[in-house]
Amino acid sequence: MASICLLRSCGGTARRICLRPQIFKELSPNSISKDVTAKTIVLSPAMSHYFQARRGPFTPAEKQGKHMMMASTHWKIERIIAVSMLGIMPASIYFQGPFWDFMIASTVMLHGYWGVNGVLTDYLEKFIPFIHWFWYALAMAGVAGLLNFNYNDVGVTKAISLVWKL
Repeated sequence: MASICLLRSCGGTARRICLRPQIFKELSPNSISKDVTAKTIVLSPAMSHYFQARRGPFTPAEKQGKHMMMASTHWKIERIIAVSMLGIMPASIYFQGPFWDFMIASTVMLHGYWGVNGVLTDYLEKFIPFIHWFWYALAMAGVAGLLNFNYNDVGVTKAISLVWKL
C-alpha cells in the first residue's frame, strides 16, 4: 500500500524509473564513493553534532568510550542477568527467605534499569541531556523502596504469595 502511494506521489518519474532498468546499470561500484567514515544529517548548524554517525572501523579505545567496561562485556552481563532470572524467579517462590528476596529484587531492578537506560540513551538523551539524572533518582528510589520492603515488611516473595492467595 505504501509503495503504491509512493509511486502515485512521484507521478510519471517513478513510472519511468521502474520501466527503465538501465538506469540502475549507470550506478556502477566505481561511481560510488568508498569513503563513508562520517555522515551528517544537517537540520540546523546548532543541531548538526547530535546527528553525526561514524561508521567503523573503530579502535579499541574508541569502542571503550567513557566507561570502564567494553560494550560487549556489558552486553554479556545483561544476558547473564536476564537468563539467571529464569531460575531465580521460580526458586524465590519455592524457597522463600531474605536471600531470595534480595536476589529477585536486585535482578529485576538491574534488568529494568538497563532496559530503560538503553531506551533513554538511544532515543531521548540527544534531545534531553539531563534525562538520566531523573532516571538515576527514580531507580535509586525504587531500590531503596524494595530494600525497605524486604527488611521492614514481609519481603517480595512473600508479598507475591499473599497476592496470589487473594
